[in-house]
Amino acid sequence: MNEEKPKKKNFLEKIKKIKHLDIILTVLFIAIILLIYFSTFSISKDKPSTQNEISLTSDFDNYKQSLTYELEQLISAMKGVTSVKVMLYYNSSIEKQIAYDMNITTTASGEKIETKTPILITNNGKEEVVVLQEIMPEPESVVIVAGGAENANIKLEIIKLVETTFKISTSKIEVFAGK
Repeated sequence: MNEEKPKKKNFLEKIKKIKHLDIILTVLFIAIILLIYFSTFSISKDKPSTQNEISLTSDFDNYKQSLTYELEQLISAMKGVTSVKVMLYYNSSIEKQIAYDMNITTTASGEKIETKTPILITNNGKEEVVVLQEIMPEPESVVIVAGGAENANIKLEIIKLVETTFKISTSKIEVFAGK
């Protein structure tokens, strides 16, 4: 323990002897601040411009990536199949079910007129419709490249797996032999 105290004193004395230590520390501090500033600036340029774009893009993209990954994992687990690449095609995007305010009025002749007005809420200063539910689309067709698919039995098993998983007709499923 006695040796540690002199070492600490020697270290502090060496630091105190450095000329212009305050200038060096100031320059390092400014460099760190500039590095942080410019790294956050470049990240923000790549982001979509509105919160709605961010959530719609990421929800649908995450959904597509998740389905693709799960299908690739299922096919890869099959006997005789090696590398797998999957491409799912969609005919639509997310379907939103919106909340409406129903207003029924009766005319003098007894005819009922029904009007639907979307319910709006204010979120961060912007008016948005109230979304009750988002329905994700099902894949419309599938293209698969798989090692081992040159074997007709494996190719048929892959087609059967996709047909069962997504309830897609075999005419909309293509399987090609991979490397």
